[in-house]
Amino acid sequence: MQKRKIYYIIASFLLAIAIGAVIVFAGTKQKTTVTNAPAEVVVNETDSSDNAEENPAVPEEEEEDDSSGIRNAFRKLFKDTIGLFIKEDLHITAIGDSLTEGVGDATENGGYVGILQQTFEETEDHVKIDNFGKRGNRTDQLLKRIDDPVISSSIKNADVVLITIGANDIMKVTKDHFTDLDYDAYSAEMPDYEERMKEIFQKIDKLNPDAEVYLIGFYNPFEESVPELEEQLGTIMTEFNGIGEKVAEEEGQHYIETADLFHNQTGSLLADDYFHPNEIGYGKMAQRVLDNIKPVIQEDEE
Repeated sequence: MQKRKIYYIIASFLLAIAIGAVIVFAGTKQKTTVTNAPAEVVVNETDSSDNAEENPAVPEEEEEDDSSGIRNAFRKLFKDTIGLFIKEDLHITAIGDSLTEGVGDATENGGYVGILQQTFEETEDHVKIDNFGKRGNRTDQLLKRIDDPVISSSIKNADVVLITIGANDIMKVTKDHFTDLDYDAYSAEMPDYEERMKEIFQKIDKLNPDAEVYLIGFYNPFEESVPELEEQLGTIMTEFNGIGEKVAEEEGQHYIETADLFHNQTGSLLADDYFHPNEIGYGKMAQRVLDNIKPVIQEDEE
């Protein structure tokens, strides 16, 4: 009974966060976060109200604070990229959920993908990055989106494919089993989740067997806001991340951990919705991604 109560609390909290995120972002007219992606693709299908109240002017000092995190992240990556000989006409395709779209980045620069793009542009490297992130995407939805002609074409021409996916699969279990939630509900979903992850990697491989694919793991955003549930939530997310890492390895591809970046730092690295990274959090993700893809994007020495 106690165990059931704990998971009911988890469900209530996750749903509260989801509803809060909708409220936070619903009033803001969303800006598409496709970076250098073909114009035909509509990445964000979230409805926005034309009658939404205009945000009051933000004082210049506050704007400075909002952008400082992403500027600092950009500078750090810029330093790391100087002297790095990037392959000519490098093409990176980013697919997945809101972490790829860049939700939570108050500067609206596209999150970690946008930081990478700015870094390459500043170093005058000719790198094309297509961003097909879409808020709310689950593994089943991403599988369908890969069949989109524009997305599949981008993958076919990519040297590197970056993926963020999985957190919304956990949210779906929570919503579907809200009244009778326990660990078994998550455990029962894991085999199907693993199968869908395999299909994602295999679809990409079929489109482009030469691409290097990197699955970017997710983090536990609730460890500081709900410390009493850290163990239960942490276990669930660790196991889902473990499935992704295992599949990536079995498919001969790569896994990038991010949970350690946010551990005990969610208070300073998350946006106002307490779920997505802020610009500083995305900066840490961008640095971790660059560190991992460096061996692939560097020009081979003569």
